[in-house]
Amino acid sequence: MLDLVFGKKSDPRAVEALVDAVRDQPWTGTLYVGYPVFAGEDTSAVTDALLTTLEHGIVVFDLSSHEFIDLQPAELTAAVLYRQKELRRKLNSRLVAQEELVKDDGVTLAFTINCLTLVADDLGPNVPASVITPQRLVDTIRQLPPMPEQYYRPMNAAVQKTAALRPRKKRLNVRNPNSMGASIKSLESQIANLDKWQKKTAIESPDGPQRIRGLAGSGKTIILALKAAYLHANDPDADIVVTFNTRSLYQQFKNLIRRFYFDQTNDEPDWEKLRVLHAWGSNSEPGLYSSVAAAAGTTPVPFGAARYKYGYSEAFTGVTSELVSHLRRVNFRPVYDYLLIDEAQDFPASFFQLAFLVTKDPKRLVWAYDELQNLNDSNMPTISQLFGLDTNGNPNVEINNEEGKPQQDILLPICYRNPSWLLTMALGLGLGIKRPNRQYAQMFGDPDFWKEIGYDDANGQPGFGREVRLVRDPERSAQFFSDVLTPADSVSWRVFANAEEQIEWIAADINRVMKHEELDANDILIVIPDSINSPAIGDSLSQALARYSVNSHIIGVTASRDVVFVDGSVAMSGIYRAKGNEAPLVYVVGAEYCYGAVELSRRRNMLFTALTRAKAWVRVCGVGPHMQMLANEMEQISAENYELRFTYPTLPEIQRLKSSYREKTAKEKRAVKGEIRHTERLLQRLMNGEIDMSDLPPGLAELLRKGIQ
Repeated sequence: MLDLVFGKKSDPRAVEALVDAVRDQPWTGTLYVGYPVFAGEDTSAVTDALLTTLEHGIVVFDLSSHEFIDLQPAELTAAVLYRQKELRRKLNSRLVAQEELVKDDGVTLAFTINCLTLVADDLGPNVPASVITPQRLVDTIRQLPPMPEQYYRPMNAAVQKTAALRPRKKRLNVRNPNSMGASIKSLESQIANLDKWQKKTAIESPDGPQRIRGLAGSGKTIILALKAAYLHANDPDADIVVTFNTRSLYQQFKNLIRRFYFDQTNDEPDWEKLRVLHAWGSNSEPGLYSSVAAAAGTTPVPFGAARYKYGYSEAFTGVTSELVSHLRRVNFRPVYDYLLIDEAQDFPASFFQLAFLVTKDPKRLVWAYDELQNLNDSNMPTISQLFGLDTNGNPNVEINNEEGKPQQDILLPICYRNPSWLLTMALGLGLGIKRPNRQYAQMFGDPDFWKEIGYDDANGQPGFGREVRLVRDPERSAQFFSDVLTPADSVSWRVFANAEEQIEWIAADINRVMKHEELDANDILIVIPDSINSPAIGDSLSQALARYSVNSHIIGVTASRDVVFVDGSVAMSGIYRAKGNEAPLVYVVGAEYCYGAVELSRRRNMLFTALTRAKAWVRVCGVGPHMQMLANEMEQISAENYELRFTYPTLPEIQRLKSSYREKTAKEKRAVKGEIRHTERLLQRLMNGEIDMSDLPPGLAELLRKGIQ
């Protein structure tokens, strides 16, 4: 069956006739409406429609020749032929740029571009045979020759302009076909075509809101960059904003959008009309929040002041809530035509309400989120909870999928970042399914959620209190991982006697893979979950690497917080700056930090995030008995062929997990600190003789005696 992708419609009636004629044909391919965009001398031009199929090659459609209906036959023929020639010329210029699509002379396309002009009524015998009515459309296409199979994938890559997705790194140093460098080069070469869900997401833009869901590694950030470039090429006067939570995504978004836009138009984006803004902003760089606050005539609150007023975890909620109230009081006039939000799972509801207020009607808001960023909270709040209700109690934002229209709710089902076994290991550790005595760290409250994220229960249907055997659906992971990697090589773990031994092994192993496995320094990411001690751990690692003449940098400490990977240097990061980034080889240092019972779910989320930064290989390292227990969990998951086998907790057990291991709120943390200070003063007064045990309540005195003994 054909994939139907709806971009900008030049003539809705003609598009409807085209879609109705071909939608049920048993062809392998895609019908693009309003795509691709071609560069022009002054402005870009949008194709009315394009059909790509294995069975009948490539067909570009002219749906606009009804404009010539009043011309004399000779003039009509000339006008139609000229328009078809221009369409062929522009498409040919895009396709011949793809080396795999040209003949041996290097300049001639290896297959024919067909062009058809679709009109509602028969214009008579004097027009070209390529001018057809909807009734003749399918029969005409069926007469076209097939596309030679060797050209099909590179042809789609040229149409979609996904060459920009391929890494710029050529890996010319790779000589050994069995090296890690050769493996990652092979994996990177597989990224050529968008899948059918990604095509829809990148190109389809409804006249209203759009939600994008998917696992980490499903391509959300890349798709948002593609969408921003496509919108800007189609509507260069529109005010478009792309925003996100992780600061290190700023440069990634700028680079991706620049590459995608240039591929479409051979020009640089107008960065005044297409803005890439961090959600908050800083004194040196404007963000969405700070820009809107300034435009609304109020002073943006910096993070330091917000943290003091609202607490660390509630700082952004507090300032965005304040700004939402201000915008409503002053009846703020929306300023953006499109607002694209990445990492939506990281934002409070007040941020979405701010986004709603600053976006013009018909509220072209696009938000993309990771369904598994936090394992203890697998579901995003409802749309009504995010965007609120109007004065009549109706949702401010609603989304629906209607056939024949751009989709408003899209799921990206395939994970392209991680091999299936690595993702499964990360889930097993993150949930703690192999902790002793079924003391899980956390669990999804709805057993059916496993199906949504791509797991089937080999024992039947997962349910509360049942034995489950969850297996990754092969259709939900990229096949090319299994072609070049094995689970045993991809995922490994080591237990060390002390921190010094761990540091020395990691430094030596990095030196080994750079010298003998043909990996570069910027192929490597070191993740340190223990955020408090990460600068000291990073410094020790830097010194150890320097003894091997390997350069390194600690993101946000010895290098910019906004740049993760630097040529010739190994990146080290705490867990929060690692989010949103990925590397072929990841070392998790001090993983024993994630074993303990204090705020267990938060620490297990860290471990899940750390493992899922790896595109191919992860090395989980740690010290002491807690790391040994973590290694035992990993050994059990590996021994069970990377399936998740456990007894699903009952609903009351899941509720107890949430209350036992959840992260404390800022208020609770302050209360604990206050209680500790009071206890310290009491003990000091007892030791100084200012208070006698007999002065204390009997129960407290007994507890203190036991503690002192």
